[in-house]
Amino acid sequence: MARPDKISRFLPISFANGTKVRRFAKHCPRCGNMVTADTMHGIASLLENRIFVSAKASCPVCQKRFSVACVITDNRHVHRVLAPDWLFALWLRMTVRNLPQPVHHREWELPEESAPAAIGMVLNDSEDVLHSQEILGKFDGTLISSWIEYQGLRYHFERAAPPGSIKLAADQILFDGKLIYQLKA
Repeated sequence: MARPDKISRFLPISFANGTKVRRFAKHCPRCGNMVTADTMHGIASLLENRIFVSAKASCPVCQKRFSVACVITDNRHVHRVLAPDWLFALWLRMTVRNLPQPVHHREWELPEESAPAAIGMVLNDSEDVLHSQEILGKFDGTLISSWIEYQGLRYHFERAAPPGSIKLAADQILFDGKLIYQLKA
């Protein structure tokens, strides 16, 4: 069963395109102060490439309690939910009740071992790479092919690479430094 908790405990949440939502806040309707996810209690969950948030917030300045009901898209736009708060909260709890819940209380976990992660290939575009004719979109000026073929193996588009350190599985390729493709059986 989905257990309501501080909204900050559900964060960060990553979208398939690599975008992460690390923080969340709303303005208090009474005083206009920013109320952070630490003072919101409810549920936040990624469903069908959207983050749904249903919570009760408490303003630390004026003590006003108010409902938060919104949807965050993969471009970080926040949209208000027009359904009644109680109905949206019930729908979200019922929808996420059988999904795996985030691990809470990370301060009690042991640190991960620093064993080297499996490294895939890094590949730049060349005449050795065959591209599919199906284009899924663009990322940072680069066309995203549905799949690429390299040395007789077909790799399907998995996700766009987030900036910073990129971890690849052994069956993945980092293509043009931006796109991650995975070998499919």
